[in-house]
Amino acid sequence: MDQYDAALHLLDRQVVGSDDRPVAKVDDVELTVEPDGTLVPTALLVGLPALLPRFGGRLGPWLLQRYVDLGTMQADRAEPSVIDLGLVASVSSEIRLSVPGADVVRRRVDQGVPSAMERWRLGALVGLPVRCERLPRRSCVLDVRLTGPLAEPGRSRVGALVVGPGRPGALLGYDRRREPGPRAVAEVVRWLHRHARVVQLGTEVEIDREAGEVRIGSGASLLPLLG
Repeated sequence: MDQYDAALHLLDRQVVGSDDRPVAKVDDVELTVEPDGTLVPTALLVGLPALLPRFGGRLGPWLLQRYVDLGTMQADRAEPSVIDLGLVASVSSEIRLSVPGADVVRRRVDQGVPSAMERWRLGALVGLPVRCERLPRRSCVLDVRLTGPLAEPGRSRVGALVVGPGRPGALLGYDRRREPGPRAVAEVVRWLHRHARVVQLGTEVEIDREAGEVRIGSGASLLPLLG
C-alpha cells in the first residue's frame, strides 16, 4: 500500500522486528520540512516524550515537564527515541520492520538530517483548527495522508490533510471500505463524518504552526472523504 492515513495506520501500532520480536508502540511520527516546504515522514517516535504531548492543551506540556523534572540529570530526557522510517517493511495491524528488533530504537541524534531542517510531529498537526469558508465551523485536521512507499526514504510525502468537524480518531477506519467492522456502526460513523473532506496540500493550504491553525483558500479542492 502506497497511501496511508498516518494517525489511523501508524499511531499506537505495535512495531515488530523481522525476528518477530516486539519492539515498541508508535507514540508519534516525525515529519521533516524540506527546503521547498514539503513535509516528509522520517521516523517513528516512541517513548513518553513522544506520547505525553499528544494529550494536548495545557495537560500535554505539563505532563512532559513533570516527566523531565523526574530525571534532571538526563539532558535529553525530553527527546523521544526514534525508529528510522526506512526500516519499515510493511504496515497492517502491526508495523513490521525489515531488520531484527534489537537495537533499532535509538536516541535522537542528527540522523543525517541537517540541523537547519525543521522537524514537526504528527501529533502537533492532528487536531489543529481549520479555517475554511466551505467547511463547517469547528472543523479541524482529522488525519494526515501520506503517499509513496514508507520503506523508501525520501519517496513518501504528506500529500493531503483529512479535515472536517469532529474529533481526530473518531473515524475508526470506517472511511475505508476494506476496514473490517459491524456494518451498522460503519454507517453511523460515515453519517457523522459526512462533512469530512480531503484537501491536497498546495498554495491554497497554509499550515500556520505559530498561530496554531490551518487556513484553506477558496481555490482549494475539497474532495469527499467517504464513499
